[in-house]
Amino acid sequence: MRIIGWDIGGAHVKAIIIDFKKKKLKSSQIYCPIWKNLNNLKKAIKLTKKKLGKCDYHSVTMTAELSDAFINRKRGSKYIIKLTSKILNTKKTFFYNKNKFIKKNIALKKTNINSLNWHAIGNFISNFYPNSILVDIGSTTTDIIPIKNKKIISKGSSDYKRLSYNELLYIGVIRSPIHAVEKKKKIIYENFANLSDVYRILNKIPKKNDLAPTLDNKDKNKHSNARRIARVYGKDYKKKDFERWKKVASKIEKKQINILKKNISKIKKENFKNDVPIIGAGVGKFLLKDACKKKKYYPFESNIKNTNSNKVVNCETAVSVAILLKKYLKQINN
Repeated sequence: MRIIGWDIGGAHVKAIIIDFKKKKLKSSQIYCPIWKNLNNLKKAIKLTKKKLGKCDYHSVTMTAELSDAFINRKRGSKYIIKLTSKILNTKKTFFYNKNKFIKKNIALKKTNINSLNWHAIGNFISNFYPNSILVDIGSTTTDIIPIKNKKIISKGSSDYKRLSYNELLYIGVIRSPIHAVEKKKKIIYENFANLSDVYRILNKIPKKNDLAPTLDNKDKNKHSNARRIARVYGKDYKKKDFERWKKVASKIEKKQINILKKNISKIKKENFKNDVPIIGAGVGKFLLKDACKKKKYYPFESNIKNTNSNKVVNCETAVSVAILLKKYLKQINN
């Protein structure tokens, strides 16, 4: 059986095909700014489908309905459901709906299939770590997901509620502005630089995961990154000052690590009496090595056996919905 898992976001379309018989993976990630033009989404899905090839089923979850390309989430999700079903084949396409999967006609009537990428990855990890905290650090957001007795026990289910309970942080490592982390210093609250500039300078982001353009549409070399960061602090950049701005980048990283520590500790204290493993996912999981120094830490891909697990990195949600669909199909066919 071959299944393609889809994670359709507002800035990236990520997908992975799993050949369960041959135990092989192939992943795809395309930058897709749908707020600029909805045709970008159509093109990205078609290109991904062509790249990954034939499959038996498609398993879809989404967050792209949040985009301001849509007047509201309901219209956004309906558009994405119809578009994916048309391109991928309605009969083969399933949509993730917490503990089950649904087809197009039912999905169009539901409102609770929106923004369930965090639930899908948590659901998958619960099979390996029944008591744990999953931290998924993406390009734009961070999800902190407590799992107890193999069940997701997040207090919030919507973005609104999850934000209020600190289970969703609107801070990632690529598209988030520096002022999402830098709070105490006097800085310019313009979109001059984002956290990808910080982590490029520190050599923390692989090029294959750094797909979004820079905020000034200039190069991604170290001097261009430093120039954008300096601008946030009201300074003009000079090449001789690079090491100074590299130190500033390191300080910003430490501040983001402290934000993670604080919020992970809060979730842990509210839900567990004893320490539990921290599972890291997403392009920004490198931050967790420092944030979880005194805790048991495991990367998501360590649970994907007998395959090239490197292909999983930054496509963890897509992997999760693909494997969960296989499990679901087995259950309903028995």
